[in-house]
Amino acid sequence: MEELAKLEEERGNPGYLPADRVARGDSKERAAGDGRGSVADGLGGAGEKKGKRERIASNEMCTFLILNISSLQLIPVNMIAYRQQYGSANPAGIIGPAIAATFVSTAVAVVYCKMKDRGRRA
Repeated sequence: MEELAKLEEERGNPGYLPADRVARGDSKERAAGDGRGSVADGLGGAGEKKGKRERIASNEMCTFLILNISSLQLIPVNMIAYRQQYGSANPAGIIGPAIAATFVSTAVAVVYCKMKDRGRRA
């Protein structure tokens, strides 16, 4: 996430720029605007809370977070240990279904991210 925040800073996202760069007007949004400043510029309004600029997660940040949450798991070690502890005849029999289930959850997460990304751009 820190590296993605650095990427947002390089892109000129005002929420990730140091305060001195925002005050100078180095953000792309300010340069493209009419110069009055806006919430997106981090120069006041509803976007600022107690002196801090509002940060909005980028599409890449959201995708990274959702992929981590969906957690594709190749070998469910804990489940195998539990099954062995309770006397299962085949404790490793859970590996195939676990891979399939976590693959589906990760695929759904990727599709969801792409749909939301398209919605943001429209």
